[in-house]
Amino acid sequence: MRKLLISLAFVTACQGSTGDAPAPKDADDGPKSELVGAYLEIQTTLARDSIDALPKLSAQVITASEGLSGPGIDALVAGAGRTAAGDIATARAGFKKMSYGLLAHINATPALKAGHEVIFCPMAFNNEGAHWIQKQGDIINPYHGKMMLHCGDRVSWEDAAKDERAALK
Repeated sequence: MRKLLISLAFVTACQGSTGDAPAPKDADDGPKSELVGAYLEIQTTLARDSIDALPKLSAQVITASEGLSGPGIDALVAGAGRTAAGDIATARAGFKKMSYGLLAHINATPALKAGHEVIFCPMAFNNEGAHWIQKQGDIINPYHGKMMLHCGDRVSWEDAAKDERAALK
């Protein structure tokens, strides 16, 4: 399944998207850092109401997840496949799945929490609400983009993990 998603993401990435900047790297350039860096770049891309570079960034998430195991990795990969879609609504739904996968993964790998925080937007997805992970600082909402760029509440990692929306399905 991962190989199929990797192939799909790479094929989509090669179809001529523009503005493809590499994902920012954290201090540790290992696969986990690459995974988090590409995820964060997807978050800020969606916050700009853009889908440019999403296929390439999604492929980076999938590639970085190769060889990793543990909680959340399958959800990250599945969400990355959807995030590479050609429309922003599907991309945001995929990002939601990625976010809950990354939340589970980071809670199992606490060193990755450094410099990051969990945000919750109660209005995302028709008031269902959704979490995401971002660098510490100004709230940058990937679910509503420019329309509600700074909408969201900081929540603890523990509270986010206990939320029923975080149950990986």
